[in-house]
Amino acid sequence: MNLTPGQAHEAYVGPPSEPVDMSAFVKAASDLQDGLEERRPIPLFSQSAAELPEETKAAWSALPQDEQSRIEAECCVDDLRTSLEDVVRSPRLMGHVTRTHEATVHAIHETAEPSRGKKRKRTTLADPAEEHPDVTALRLKLEANKLKCWPLTLHAAPFIRPPRQSDHNTLIHVKHIGTDVPKDRDALIFVTIYNRQHWGQRILSRSSQHVLLASQTLEDLFMAIPCTSDELPEEVTDDSGRVVGYKADQSEDNMTIDHSAGGMMCIEGVLYNCGRGSVDYAEKALQLCETIPDDKRVTLSKGPPMDAVQLSSLTVRLHEPYWILHAGNCEHFFVVTCIRLRHPTDPTSGYPLTTQITPPLADNCRTCNKVPAVYSIVGDIRLGESPYLICAPCWRWMGEPKDDDDVLVVPLPKHRRGWISEAS
Repeated sequence: MNLTPGQAHEAYVGPPSEPVDMSAFVKAASDLQDGLEERRPIPLFSQSAAELPEETKAAWSALPQDEQSRIEAECCVDDLRTSLEDVVRSPRLMGHVTRTHEATVHAIHETAEPSRGKKRKRTTLADPAEEHPDVTALRLKLEANKLKCWPLTLHAAPFIRPPRQSDHNTLIHVKHIGTDVPKDRDALIFVTIYNRQHWGQRILSRSSQHVLLASQTLEDLFMAIPCTSDELPEEVTDDSGRVVGYKADQSEDNMTIDHSAGGMMCIEGVLYNCGRGSVDYAEKALQLCETIPDDKRVTLSKGPPMDAVQLSSLTVRLHEPYWILHAGNCEHFFVVTCIRLRHPTDPTSGYPLTTQITPPLADNCRTCNKVPAVYSIVGDIRLGESPYLICAPCWRWMGEPKDDDDVLVVPLPKHRRGWISEAS
């Protein structure tokens, strides 16, 4: 499949950094902050008043009160914050800013990429003579801005794209998954999860973002990743092993948080197996690798289980995609985007944290095409195709099928676990 420049840019991950030894990084950063015999301590978070050296705090306290007031007034940004908050809190002003921005972007796209296809609806702006006085004052204030980088020009076209699904966040607040408390001088590791697009396997889309402690394990990361395959309904079979149904979502013995199927991570050529699973994914991957010709075979080795590997013991490259396989053939890729020491304002407990989850897209009912489907009907000749996605009201209106034994009603995942704000 040939990718457009925009798709290729969105699917690109990297470039990777040089290998980073996490334990060596934490030690080096701690040494900088603590200082050595031949060197004074270097505050890593000098912008935080809590991390300033004692001599700096004493020098500030020694200044006269009028001098302190003058410096605080010079460095204060309350006027800028107040101006922004006044615009954001006013529906009229915020609406004007939004429409103006959309009209500017639309004009840039029409000029930079003229096409004969269907034109998008142009955003219309109110006539200046009919504007509200507050809107007119804001418009004149923005037009009087002397910054040359403020207005969008035609050169901004390559950097403008429409919003995508991965730009949205299911979570309203940061989700605390665990109860781990950071250790002294613990580091934070920021991880981004990517999935393949079902319509283009070469395109990766961001699925979620997490924050872990360097003292936590690979299993903590593995368990924190939300995945739709974890919500697939459990099959119900008869004595002969034939599938006769699926456990409904309302049943008490419905699927729980269960990773018994196992999984595997591949980091820098080392395979780490999930110790909870009954299937050794790493061993099967090594067996498959032996069947590949020597000139195309990659070098892989089996490492310890995930729960025995602390993140601080790893050597990784930033922005390098690492492979995750679980639930049979469900693939993810995770990228370490940042490693740093804890800031005094960072959460003090609840790690791992989930900061972003892309809302999963649900298929609409194929009968009414208005609401998301909740059932997948298999083997019902009345529907014309199998499987057939349908919502609950439409399925009730269809009535009971005549050949109940040949029809399977499969409940679709409701995307509750992992996507809700409370800790699982």
